[in-house]
Amino acid sequence: MERRMKVNKWKFIFLLIGLAAIALFSNSYFFPAEETNKVQRINGFNLVAPPQAFPIDSLQKIKAIGTNWVAIVPYAFCNAKTGEINFDHARQWWGEKPEGVIETIQMARSMGLKIMLKPHLWVGGQGWAGDLEFESDSLWHLFEEQYSLYIEAYIEIADSMNVEIFCIGTEIRKSTQSRNDFWLELILKCRKNYKGKLTYAANWDEYENIQFWDQLDLVGIDAYFPLSTEKKPTKEQLISAWLQPKEEIEKVSKKFNKPIIFTEYGYESIDYNTMGHWMLSKDSLNINFENQRIAFEALYESFNSEKWWQGGFIWKWHLHSFKNSNRSFKAYTPQSKPALKSIENEFNRHF
Repeated sequence: MERRMKVNKWKFIFLLIGLAAIALFSNSYFFPAEETNKVQRINGFNLVAPPQAFPIDSLQKIKAIGTNWVAIVPYAFCNAKTGEINFDHARQWWGEKPEGVIETIQMARSMGLKIMLKPHLWVGGQGWAGDLEFESDSLWHLFEEQYSLYIEAYIEIADSMNVEIFCIGTEIRKSTQSRNDFWLELILKCRKNYKGKLTYAANWDEYENIQFWDQLDLVGIDAYFPLSTEKKPTKEQLISAWLQPKEEIEKVSKKFNKPIIFTEYGYESIDYNTMGHWMLSKDSLNINFENQRIAFEALYESFNSEKWWQGGFIWKWHLHSFKNSNRSFKAYTPQSKPALKSIENEFNRHF
């Protein structure tokens, strides 16, 4: 009896040691044990999927400014009335389909860039997946069946090509609030078929309500937080405006013991560009390159010192040429704009 108690005691001790080791290892992927006070930054861009194959010098330009990660975004199209989802069809752009995704990954990998694969829904008639909702369970079930097939197709690619991060969804906020069981099941399927890290790209007004962060490796936020109603806010005003949202983000990081990444962040080159893009009539606003530059610098100065912030992916970078027009000058991309130099300086400080 005494010998059995001693054996059980040692089994219990070894179990505790094993669990502690697992916990330490799981956090060391992004927070290495030898440098727990220094986070390995993601200096990334979301790539615009091109309509056809592109020359590798398009990626060389992004690498030259200190970028070390890219997010590749294969779109699918959802019917808001029926829940049906279509992807990999003949009318899609080359870069949105598996063949283009695979070749883009190969090209990026050849240059030493790390990859996040980030499937993204476009909803017919409304565009944004954040407002997607169905009136019946039967429609939700059809949507979930087809969405699972979409994710399974790309997670197979991600696993076969050793993609570092896979994003299981982007801003599908009605679903994440009311259909939590579906997301838990989807995460389990992903874990069975993929060895890399998992995240979800939550809209800025969604991330605090996500119930499944504990099942993922990183908390992903599309960080379009409204900061100022000023036409031309100063950097100091924006840094002050970041204090409250930054505090709330940190609470989520601590609650789930997960690092934060901004799966999307960025600013248009217009007046009022930190008010909230959904509230603006862009065609009536002036081009303002300085607003874009200041907004990026304020974000970096606000988050650089936070160990729980992993960096993120700027929205966005075009791999093919785009027309020089008022619309492109106002758009999110910092290409050929003053903000790009500030981003380059930042990336090279944290490479």
